[in-house]
Amino acid sequence: MLMALFLTSCDKSVVMEKNEIIKNDSWDYADSKTFVAEITDTAVNYNLYVNLRHSFNFEWRNLWVKIETTFPDGRQFEKRINLILSDPDGVWYADCLGDNCDIQTSIQENALFPKVGKYTFKISQDMRVNPLGFVKSVGMRVEKYTEPK
Repeated sequence: MLMALFLTSCDKSVVMEKNEIIKNDSWDYADSKTFVAEITDTAVNYNLYVNLRHSFNFEWRNLWVKIETTFPDGRQFEKRINLILSDPDGVWYADCLGDNCDIQTSIQENALFPKVGKYTFKISQDMRVNPLGFVKSVGMRVEKYTEPK
């Protein structure tokens, strides 16, 4: 964990990365998590990711989330996104160690932020089950886009 934090802090492409713990590993509809990215350069594009830590015992192959984006001028945009967590046979795509499974899912690549300023992302779970068990933390990462090698 410490090594991951160290590597992230040295990565100059990272604009923002933050993870929030889900109390009692039980994610309620009302427990939205908020992340703020300060965009200072509109001439470059960005990649956006959702970070998720779930238990090895998570009951679903996917996780539906709602992401509400608030732009610097106050405009808002909401999108429902399906995070795929395992293959059809139930094998996790996440890196699992013990009961912790960590996955980072791309939700938008090569995105353009039209204005300089603070962009606020509010993430909430949008499954049919409330509260949703075995979810340990959720997070967001915004990084500068680089061409694939």
